[in-house]
Amino acid sequence: MSFQTRIRRLASETAIYGISSIVGRLINFLLFPLYSHVFLPSEYAPIIVIYAAFMFLNVLFQHGAESSYLKFATERKELTGRSSAFGTAMFSLLVVSSLLTVVMLLVRGTVADIIGLNQSFLYFLNYAAAILWLDSLATVPFADLRLRNRPWVFAAIRIVNILVVVGLNLILIFGLNLGVEAILISNVVASGVTLIMLAPTTIARFSRLDVGLWKKMILFGLPFIPGGIGYAVTERVNLFFLSEMDPQVVQKLYGMTAESHPRLFQQAADLGSQVFTEEIVGMYGGIIKLAVLMALFIQMFHYAWQPFFLQHQHDADAPSLFGKVFSILTLVMLVAFLGISFFVEELVQLPLPGGRTLIQSSYWMGLIIIPIALTGYFFQGWYYHFSAGAYLRNKSKFFLYATASGSIVALVLNAWFVPTGGMMAAAWATSAAYAVMALTLLFLIKRHYPIPYNWVRVLICCGVAAGVFLLWKNVTFLHAWWLEMGLVAVFTLFGAQILSLPITKLVRR
Repeated sequence: MSFQTRIRRLASETAIYGISSIVGRLINFLLFPLYSHVFLPSEYAPIIVIYAAFMFLNVLFQHGAESSYLKFATERKELTGRSSAFGTAMFSLLVVSSLLTVVMLLVRGTVADIIGLNQSFLYFLNYAAAILWLDSLATVPFADLRLRNRPWVFAAIRIVNILVVVGLNLILIFGLNLGVEAILISNVVASGVTLIMLAPTTIARFSRLDVGLWKKMILFGLPFIPGGIGYAVTERVNLFFLSEMDPQVVQKLYGMTAESHPRLFQQAADLGSQVFTEEIVGMYGGIIKLAVLMALFIQMFHYAWQPFFLQHQHDADAPSLFGKVFSILTLVMLVAFLGISFFVEELVQLPLPGGRTLIQSSYWMGLIIIPIALTGYFFQGWYYHFSAGAYLRNKSKFFLYATASGSIVALVLNAWFVPTGGMMAAAWATSAAYAVMALTLLFLIKRHYPIPYNWVRVLICCGVAAGVFLLWKNVTFLHAWWLEMGLVAVFTLFGAQILSLPITKLVRR
């Protein structure tokens, strides 16, 4: 199979997985404008806190089962019929997630205190536990669809999930006036529907528990638990530090006065000064969704990349193939960085009927974090690419080392700077942590699985992108939409030349 054919296959599967991701992320993005017009940032904050906690709790509920299944099912060539790796992974998920669900419900008050959730929203954790349990059981069936190259089925199930979420949000928020609780209820129902739709895959692939195999899978998957927690710390711990900011510091830092924020000051009079801090948490957690396209592509790539490198690991030119994929990935992420940074302000101000804008203006203050957040996603993409060597050389412990280093950086920078720097400090801490994670993983794996990266050209391309961004940021004349589109197009062509990417050959049938 030629290089171009394999790259086109990776791109094709990335695109198909992206159908569900594109729809999901765009719908999620479109729901946020809805939320922004219904809920103040302070009212939206409890949802942001709970979904931030999900990143930590999902790691425990899933305990590396997805990665273990992909590895051992591939090694045992269990790609058709019943699979002992599938049955063993599902049994492990059922037992572990059920036990954790019971524990979580028994100690809801403690969980709320740990994640910074107001005790008045304690009942939200009932919904959270149900979502975690249902989503955990769906993990391995989804991974199986990816492993067996069934992206269309994967995409269809994800799209149905999205449609259920959207439909119920509209019914519960506008029909039954349930408030932010509607968001959680919608996700519980959607997760249940998803698990039902995955039932044919589960029934067809389920086999008996193999205790010997389970021990091997647990040993392989265990490093993903502290590694995953470290990853969650890197991604979401900033929200917890933001939620602990002094309300007076928040007011001073963001110029909040009774004249500029009358509704918020009225809330503070009724509920206490903590609403100022909740305002920033809701604003940060909501506006970060505008980095949707970058996160979308990285998720698409991640879904397709794992089966791709597992299936092509024995190709004679596998290292050079993976190196070329890295160059393509880098260029696409740089193009996304520039495009989103250039157009995000125009996007939020799109006019809607009734004199409204796409995103309610009370969230606009958070737009300053978007380019910083995109930088973090860029390094996240690199991290996913570097993970191939760790998988192929059974070095799952390297994920622990990389994520531990990133989480330490995130904790130190957040603790040091967020109390006085707010949202900007939180965004920079996350991006710096992702950079440390990616570069640490590269350093650890390069001698075990060397890939010929063309670092000189890659770094030149990154430097050119940074130069284009700084030029645009400092020259207001360039802020016309047609000039912004021209800058992105010229960079794309120039970047492809720098990286020696045969674009015409890759897209030619």
